[in-house]
Amino acid sequence: MSWSRVVAGPEQARAALAAPGDALDLRTAGALDDAWAALGAVEVVPGELAVPVPQELADLAATRALGARLAEHLRAGDLVVLSGPLGAGKTSLTQGIGAALGVRGAVTSPTFVLARTHRGPVPLVHVDAYRLREAGARLDLDDLDLDAALEDAVTVVEWGEGLAASLTDSWVEVHLARPAPAPGPGLDVGTADARTARVVCHGSRWAVVHRP
Repeated sequence: MSWSRVVAGPEQARAALAAPGDALDLRTAGALDDAWAALGAVEVVPGELAVPVPQELADLAATRALGARLAEHLRAGDLVVLSGPLGAGKTSLTQGIGAALGVRGAVTSPTFVLARTHRGPVPLVHVDAYRLREAGARLDLDDLDLDAALEDAVTVVEWGEGLAASLTDSWVEVHLARPAPAPGPGLDVGTADARTARVVCHGSRWAVVHRP
């Protein structure tokens, strides 16, 4: 599976989105017009568009595997923002990132400490902004008592949607969703841990990179 694949226009992108699974996003050089906006395209930088490809994740192992694939492209100083409802798999995805980065110690939700640093070849700073979001507070990573400088670590922020633009001009956003419960007595066993992920890149750090 590739990080991104170049498409010529909206029709090619629409066909690719109908059968997702071979890319994390689709790239094109062009302006964001109505046709691209209808496909969910975002402007990474002026003249560089990306259409997030939905990734079907069958279970928590697949969610961690997506985190590991993302980690292959991450370097010190990068910011990853995770969004999705409770139980969507944000911490599981972070565990995959941490394992691929080779950090030490178990990666668990840092809800009660706000942020936790995991040492490794590239440290992982794991932030849970849920309480800040609930209180309407501003997220300022520089004010956190961290064991690693942000420029030396990969930073993952759970519940960070809408907050990243105030922190940096380049970041990766991952939207996780759970399927709606099946009609009847309960959720089908085969889909109980299923998720969908969309990866959206923002800023010059992620423009025209990782193309096959």
